[in-house]
Amino acid sequence: GGPVALVAKRKSLRCQQDDNYHVDRGISCPDLPEDILRHIHAKMTLRDAARATCASHAFRHNWICRPNLTFSLGTLGLNRNASRDVITRDLISKIDLIMQNHSGIGVKTLDIDLYSCDNIDFAYLDSWLRIAVTPGIEELILTLPLPSIVFENALPIISVYNFPCSLLSNGSGNSIQYLNLCYCTLRPTAGLGCLRSLTRLHMSCTRITGDELWCLLSNSPALVCLKLLHCEEIISLKIPSLLQRLRFLEVAYCDRLQVVESNAPNLTTFYFAGFLGQISLGGSLQLKTLRMICFRQTNIVCYARQNLLSIAPNVETLTISSLNEMVNTPMLSSKFLHLKLLQISLVGMAFSRAYDYLSLVSFVDASPCLENFV
Repeated sequence: GGPVALVAKRKSLRCQQDDNYHVDRGISCPDLPEDILRHIHAKMTLRDAARATCASHAFRHNWICRPNLTFSLGTLGLNRNASRDVITRDLISKIDLIMQNHSGIGVKTLDIDLYSCDNIDFAYLDSWLRIAVTPGIEELILTLPLPSIVFENALPIISVYNFPCSLLSNGSGNSIQYLNLCYCTLRPTAGLGCLRSLTRLHMSCTRITGDELWCLLSNSPALVCLKLLHCEEIISLKIPSLLQRLRFLEVAYCDRLQVVESNAPNLTTFYFAGFLGQISLGGSLQLKTLRMICFRQTNIVCYARQNLLSIAPNVETLTISSLNEMVNTPMLSSKFLHLKLLQISLVGMAFSRAYDYLSLVSFVDASPCLENFV
């Protein structure tokens, strides 16, 4: 009944627990329901999930049926200092083995990062996507290497992966909520079908025209967030009014872009970076946050003072970054009645007599509710 007996009892309990957990070929888990074990296993990183599978019979079936697959050098434990050929060979072989084992099982999240690879056989990608993009998939993230140059009939051709849009038709795309594509080509057509669950669409360095993007957006009525970065083929970006749920729009460094026209009525945040052309947000009364980064044009601050009220009359947070201002900011009667935070960055601009910095007081004078001015 004393301390010595208590310690002995604890040691005995530990031994019994060890005996109960020990099996011939590994360590078993407590007797928990299958759905709880599956949930625990799904929350582990890929490496930890693989290690748990090697140590426990209970996790072995969950490994085969693991719904969330994230493939990169880090998650697969590959040597980052190896040559690109070795990285490509090892990464492709490991991903292919795991994906083939998942054939017919289903995947909820597929995140493939092949940025460090060279000369990928696109047939592997087609095979993996056919396995993963089935009814039930929720997130698809595909990061490919920089486009390479191949030679056909002695002529150089830029090799870019063409994402198979047909996989998203016939109901297979109904469940997808997040689509993120980097360094590939996307050519949606009228037969794409409705992506009724898609809420987030991110595209970086993706080849898609304005008309093709319109087709994709017109089939994504639940979209909340749209990000477009370095999409060079878009000249005119038009967003249909049926995107009633769209709240966030980011358009950055799409160098050929000339027109941004949004009819989404509930847009609250708009980030723009690049060459400023024609912008129309339908006089959105919901737009509260606006950020403009324009390093390839002059007098953006002056433009903002003269035009932003017609674009976003109820803006509350405004950030403007300009490389050079040659025209003083004019004093106008129009007011930013809701503006609370204003940040103006004149990046790399030398102090010169050509611009009167005190003319920025025009913004202060026009903002009766201003709380922060940087």
